[in-house]
Amino acid sequence: MNRVLLVDDDHHTLSAYRRLLRKKFDLVTVSRAAEGIAVLKERGPFAVVVSDFRMPEMDGIQFLSLARQEAPDTVRIMLTGQADIQAAIDAINEGSIFRFLTKPCPSEDFIKTLAAAVEQYRLVMAERELIEKTLKGSIKLLTDMLSIINPVAFRQSSRLREMARKVAARLKIDNLWEVELAAMLSQIGCVTVPGEVLEKRYRGEALFDSEQEMFLAHPQVGRKLLSNIPRLERIAEAIAYQLKLFNGQGPPYDSKRGNSIPLLARIIKIVLDYDALMQAGMKEVQALETMCTREGWYDPYILDALKKEVESTLDAEVASTGEEWVVKSIPVKDIMAGMVLADDLRDNRGVMLIAKGYEITEVVKMRLLNFARLGAVVDPVKVLVRVKKN
Repeated sequence: MNRVLLVDDDHHTLSAYRRLLRKKFDLVTVSRAAEGIAVLKERGPFAVVVSDFRMPEMDGIQFLSLARQEAPDTVRIMLTGQADIQAAIDAINEGSIFRFLTKPCPSEDFIKTLAAAVEQYRLVMAERELIEKTLKGSIKLLTDMLSIINPVAFRQSSRLREMARKVAARLKIDNLWEVELAAMLSQIGCVTVPGEVLEKRYRGEALFDSEQEMFLAHPQVGRKLLSNIPRLERIAEAIAYQLKLFNGQGPPYDSKRGNSIPLLARIIKIVLDYDALMQAGMKEVQALETMCTREGWYDPYILDALKKEVESTLDAEVASTGEEWVVKSIPVKDIMAGMVLADDLRDNRGVMLIAKGYEITEVVKMRLLNFARLGAVVDPVKVLVRVKKN
């Protein structure tokens, strides 16, 4: 690709460039810097952009700095009629200029410089394509490995990816792909954790000390697996900190806390805990309520984004089904499968039998009826049920 954008406020100079270059390059010329930025946005990509130093709206340094933001891969060249060393230094520092040429520039030198710039662009893009193919291949290998070795962790990582993307979108994070990838690969270290240990944790059961030690080590295993893959350094760091609380407690045990914890890690922590509560049997509202009681655990802005996303999803569900969840007090004998406990259910000695937020199954229903027959459960029981919205 040999597309070149040339920006110069001198129309005679532009005409001369067109005559010189049109047979050798795919040339686009404009006379205003603002127009040049618009062309980069709307008609890119370009291999090379060439700018005059002295222009009325903004100088070449400012223009090429903006061009760098809009098209970071495009190679930038500066032309000036003044042999201004300081301008050259500023241009190189602020705009990452490939070449700085003085006017009048001999035609042969100008053509050679443009050819070198086009070749530089080609090399950069070829390297990027190679890295991206390597990256995609490495990621596919890792996720395939996880799905085979530990399908439980793979299923969870798929759920985390979807929720993390939605939360990040509400936070207006630009690189959504990075958030999705971090969530998708967050459980890759679980290849070293036995599936039955993960099953226990996902059910909300207590782990033995040895099992807990294995589980807590998985983020560092994930970090080691990813740290040597190009462009995954930030993701590897985020995965290492996915269990770290916002107040600084939890592994890894270092001085990081609050916003010094990687943003990706803070997002993963929240969606990870939300998913764990949901998989343990809680409904959305109860899971959020539980998380809101955990003072200092989460970044409040990310937790608020999760809350808004969940509420939006529930509102959409109500709109489509015409049903909503309401709290009802009923006798134990009237409990039905599919209802959700609105409060902790305790026996008459105060011992908790089932925590709030858990969905009643046929097995749980039979258990509660047996407790009721023994007089161990006191009516009424508060449950969440679906009813038609008025």
